[in-house]
Amino acid sequence: MRIPILLVLAALAGVVSPAAQAQCLPGPNSNEAKLLAFYSVPIAYSALEAPRRQSAWHVEISAEVSPVPTADPSIEHASECYTASAKQHSRLTSVFARPRVLITLPMGLAAEASYIPPIQVGDAHPHLASFALSETAPIRGFGPFSSAAFMLRAQGTIGHVTGPITCATGSLQQSDPEGPCYGNRPSDDRFEPTMYGLEGILGASSRSGRFDFFAGSGYSWLRPRFEVGFTDLNGITDHTRIEVNLQRWSMLGGATIHLPARFAISSEIYSVPKDVTTWRLAASYQIR
Repeated sequence: MRIPILLVLAALAGVVSPAAQAQCLPGPNSNEAKLLAFYSVPIAYSALEAPRRQSAWHVEISAEVSPVPTADPSIEHASECYTASAKQHSRLTSVFARPRVLITLPMGLAAEASYIPPIQVGDAHPHLASFALSETAPIRGFGPFSSAAFMLRAQGTIGHVTGPITCATGSLQQSDPEGPCYGNRPSDDRFEPTMYGLEGILGASSRSGRFDFFAGSGYSWLRPRFEVGFTDLNGITDHTRIEVNLQRWSMLGGATIHLPARFAISSEIYSVPKDVTTWRLAASYQIR
């Protein structure tokens, strides 16, 4: 699996030149900012399940998968951080997956976490962690729903990915010293997809207890950082660092079906109206 944050990197800086600045702070309407925000959507650590008020110390493990959308070609050119820019193929994988664990705590609290260890995945070395803390309050049922609940949730993602993103092996050239990727060794770039945010989610259970439905909205602060690591044939190393600070509103909605033997399947539509809409699917098992 190549995780989708790598997709951002390929499009952002595949056009490295020796004259690149040491630091670049593109504006919120730049192609760099738009592309970073676009590919932050698939890895945002959303709830992915209807809120339920449960007793303490339940443990639930799950596996999440989601498709990786394709960016508009118009934003696949660097617009501010490099003087020369070639269109990049930013969508390097079609699916993103990660494990998740949830532990309920006293007083309606719950803690969630996800971790991708530092092992090589293709040409990349990811080391990523996501986490969340939520509080769920029960609400009287209404209509066809026997019970309902409201959840306030704080979430975040930290870590980094290193790999040959700006100048992969297939992009290297030795004919034009002034052109991009003039060298014989792939780049070793670093991407830090830092983000954190808040979500409010309303959930309701069917009278049979087999189906849950949920909908909500959130606000996220995106702090992605990307550092180029490419040395050309002249021995000049480009360490350009791209820094972007963004804020985004999101909307989500979905359903959970509870199966026998403590299994459940959840699906979710997750949308950041300014960037892209995607969907997620998760299978879970309640250990206790």
